[in-house]
Amino acid sequence: MIFLRYRYRVFFLKLVLCAPVVFLSPKVSQGQIQVTDNITALALAQQLTGQGVTIMNPVLNCPAHANGTFKVVSSTVSIDSGIVLTTGRAATSGGSYGVNGASSFLASTNNGTPGDAQLEALAGVTTYDACGLEFDIVPQGDTASFNYVFSSEEYKNAVCGPYNDAFAFFISGPGISGSDNMALIPGTNIPVTINTVNSGTPGAMWNISGCSSMGAGSPFTADYIDNSTGTTLTHFGLTTKLRAFHHVMPCATYHLKIVIADGGNETYDSGVFLEAGSLHTSAYHIIAVNTLDSGHTPFAVKGCLPAKFLITRQGSTAESQTLKYITTGTAISSVDYTALPDSITIPAGDTGVMLTVNCLPTPLAGTKILHLNLLASFACTGTSIVDSAEVVIYDTAHIVIAPSMINKCGNDTVQAIAAGDSIYTYSWAPTTGIDNSDTQQPGIFIATPTIYTVTAALAGTSCMASATLGINIKPTPTVYLVADTTVCLNSTLILQPDVLPASRGYSYAWSGPSGIEDASANIALNNITQGNVGIYTLVVTDTLSKCATMATTDVQVAVISTPIVISPIAICHGAQPVELSAQGAALQWYNADTGTASNTAPLIQTSEIGTSNYFVSQSANGCESPKAEISVLVQKCCDGIFFIPSAFTPNGDGVNDKFHVSKDAGYVIESIGIYNRWGQLVFSGNSDSWDGTFNNKAADAGTYFYEIIIGCVTGGIINRKGEVTLIR
Repeated sequence: MIFLRYRYRVFFLKLVLCAPVVFLSPKVSQGQIQVTDNITALALAQQLTGQGVTIMNPVLNCPAHANGTFKVVSSTVSIDSGIVLTTGRAATSGGSYGVNGASSFLASTNNGTPGDAQLEALAGVTTYDACGLEFDIVPQGDTASFNYVFSSEEYKNAVCGPYNDAFAFFISGPGISGSDNMALIPGTNIPVTINTVNSGTPGAMWNISGCSSMGAGSPFTADYIDNSTGTTLTHFGLTTKLRAFHHVMPCATYHLKIVIADGGNETYDSGVFLEAGSLHTSAYHIIAVNTLDSGHTPFAVKGCLPAKFLITRQGSTAESQTLKYITTGTAISSVDYTALPDSITIPAGDTGVMLTVNCLPTPLAGTKILHLNLLASFACTGTSIVDSAEVVIYDTAHIVIAPSMINKCGNDTVQAIAAGDSIYTYSWAPTTGIDNSDTQQPGIFIATPTIYTVTAALAGTSCMASATLGINIKPTPTVYLVADTTVCLNSTLILQPDVLPASRGYSYAWSGPSGIEDASANIALNNITQGNVGIYTLVVTDTLSKCATMATTDVQVAVISTPIVISPIAICHGAQPVELSAQGAALQWYNADTGTASNTAPLIQTSEIGTSNYFVSQSANGCESPKAEISVLVQKCCDGIFFIPSAFTPNGDGVNDKFHVSKDAGYVIESIGIYNRWGQLVFSGNSDSWDGTFNNKAADAGTYFYEIIIGCVTGGIINRKGEVTLIR
């Protein structure tokens, strides 16, 4: 193939002046096309080689930075990985531009290396900056081919002109006179060039005839991709993925030379991307078909689901193709599957054929593996496997439940275990008492004997099996224990269970707070304290069936605080009677510690001097708190007398003009309060006299009420209440 470049010097200088300089690693580009340059000839050839080809004697005639391996992350280059040969740089580096980067950057690099004489003989022009990879191949089929993409800076401006960069894929060997170029437009003898694959629009200085004259159908626009605004490839245009191929003689040795060079001058660059693993002979493949599309590895089931292998070739031909294969793996022919012939034929015009393998019912022997290994159509040395696939062969559909009868206690959950292959869906019936009826190992809780059936089925097939599981219920006690309860401090509680059926024999095991353990049927908690608080557990066991039932109850003690009281209390002899008080709820009063309770507080009489003791408690939720003691002392407060008048006449005559309390030196007026008949306070203070006024005005005549608190200088108080009449 020939490609010569026309140069626009002014255009080149303008782009160089405007383009930013990018500095990236000289070895690996981290753009959307990742390139590693300076690869050995052997590594490049091995990267390119695929099925049915043996390579030998690789030689690389190319600057280190002009070749490399690549991986496409995201790009217009329609090959995901492989090798790249260029007339400039393979990787962007150190201010020089390679194939990876925006198309606004010129990739142009003058390597200063010679061209290729074979390309010059083919093109008729001088070439520069050649990059070539050569090696020998031994094909195991009748064709040799590989996939590639060509790209160049020459696109757009040089289209349909006389200048093309040159590249070719030369093959030579038996049946070939000299060497042939494999880089042709598919289905033609027209070489792939800028003038044969482009957009159909000539460069500014050229005419479409420069393209149409290349051969019938030229230019082939469908194979062209415009990259003038691309961001991952510096070349302005590129081809779609094309296939280079040539007929060969199986097992013969051929020489392959892949070479690209600048034509006419050494400035603008071109490149060729070759797909990894695409150098192969007639490609044949085999895959195991997942018949049910179930997400599993392809499988078969003995007796109901066959294995299937799809054997394909690259493209259909007018001839049929017979391919041999061999089987390997743990599956045994005529035991696990029907005997197979050693070959299969792809009919003329077809690209593939399905091989069905019927699997034979056998006693359970576990899963087996069947490998089907496809042999090369031409075995140059011994047996050559070109592709293989495998299926898992499962046993004949089955379910194993062991034991098939379970005796369980009435309050136990059992784990049902249905042994079978994981490819099936499982269902249990009836669903009563089953926590998940669609699993192999459900939990089952029932109180009555039941027979369950489990079925394993493979949807879309006749593969099905079932088994039964019987569950028998052994006699199990039913235990009723007093519900969680709160009791009073110092009370007694008897924990007495009700166990059914009453006709059977049982053993008992109690455990609880403070390390209590008891084998009695009933336990009594006497004089309950905080040490008895907690969970009491009873296990009742049927002495014959050995089935046990556990019951618990939570015992708490009501904590009721003692009422708050003031003690001792001193009351003056002769004072008005005093009613005792305490802070609490639902108070219970006692004249003695063990006396009869009353809900009425005692009224303390002051007629006799002496000491007496009283007790009070409070109640809540039917429980009574500890008692609080109140000590009452009736004592003589003062010697002497005091007098409170019953009437006075505030008329200013100097006689009985004030309400005046007469007392001797042993008493002190603590407070006086005087109220009218409506309960309104008209006078207050600690004075011993009231002048009969209210709000600085003469109070109305009538009856008034007083409350006087008199203190004794030696301790104690006297409270007096009464009436006084104001006369005018």
